[in-house]
Amino acid sequence: MFARAPSVARTGGRHRAVRMLDRALDDAQRLTTIRDGDTLGAETFGLLHLMGAHFAARNSDAAAAADHLDEAARVAVLTGERNGLRQHFGPTNVNVWRVAIGAELGQGPVAAERVEREPIDLDTLGSKDRLAALHVDLARSWAQAAGDRDSDAIRHLDAADRIAPTRIRNDPIARDLVLTLDRRARRRVWELDSLRNRFGVGALRLHSGDN
Repeated sequence: MFARAPSVARTGGRHRAVRMLDRALDDAQRLTTIRDGDTLGAETFGLLHLMGAHFAARNSDAAAAADHLDEAARVAVLTGERNGLRQHFGPTNVNVWRVAIGAELGQGPVAAERVEREPIDLDTLGSKDRLAALHVDLARSWAQAAGDRDSDAIRHLDAADRIAPTRIRNDPIARDLVLTLDRRARRRVWELDSLRNRFGVGALRLHSGDN
């Protein structure tokens, strides 16, 4: 179900995917019991809640997203930092997902400010893919600050690209973000020009205010 629900959602069946996920969570309650150090069932249960938070955020249901995140965090305390199914489930990754969900809900600046106050131990993730995804979500988050934190958005997008360039340069969200930041830039910024060049999203242009 962890693999099937996102596939169904991507093909236009978002509501069906939510129903599938809800049934899976009901069936998986028993998996949270940890015996003889085996945490894989609990990890999977927590991952399903993270997916539920994502679906809820896509439906603009902030309350449901928060409930799923809180349940995932509760389970993560029980499992600790794990990497069953190569999904890096644990308290650290739950915090990474909080940033993604905040950005999806349009609450990005709040989520990014939380990370500034309480930095995420990125070494714990042990995954370039997850680390790059976090930087993209932080870039998305700061880009929602009405232009006031665009320099931070550019910095995090640049970091994501340097960590996992093939993944990030083909990510439509990241590509759109480069264009959004470029459109509202008030002056030429070489870091942004570099991103445009690396992403191949169009010829560099002069912004209003350039000499």
